[in-house]
Amino acid sequence: MFARRSLLRLTAGLVAIGFFGKPATAQTTLAARLLEPGPLPEKVFGAADAPVTVIEYASLTCHHCMNFHIKTWPAFKAKYVDTGKVRFIAREFPLDPLATAGFMLARCSDDAKWYPIVDMLYKTQEGWAHSPKPLDALTQTMKQAGFTQETVEACL
Repeated sequence: MFARRSLLRLTAGLVAIGFFGKPATAQTTLAARLLEPGPLPEKVFGAADAPVTVIEYASLTCHHCMNFHIKTWPAFKAKYVDTGKVRFIAREFPLDPLATAGFMLARCSDDAKWYPIVDMLYKTQEGWAHSPKPLDALTQTMKQAGFTQETVEACL
């Protein structure tokens, strides 16, 4: 009985090692494709030669993304990005047309204003993303960043 159980455990262990021991070629290829940048220029923070790269996929209407941006990002940035330990790549991953509009508006400003606008949109997300008229609310929010009705419409 003992030998049979030991043999079963050994067999199961060898199968697991064979199955999980090395990634399949398709998995390796998929992982490499995930690291490729998209068609838009990436927003990169930190040293290019940092030993670790973190890629964030975020949506401006995602509550969890907002929570990370407001509560975790400042400390993470100070501890890891600003000290050269981490290179942080922010990739836009809008989950809906409203988030797409927010990212489009952030990109319509110059590169130096992208982060402040995204920061403002996360901090005011409750007001514009959950409004009965979200596009109107987003337009009003963008006026805080110097946009006018005309510049919002031209951008979108």
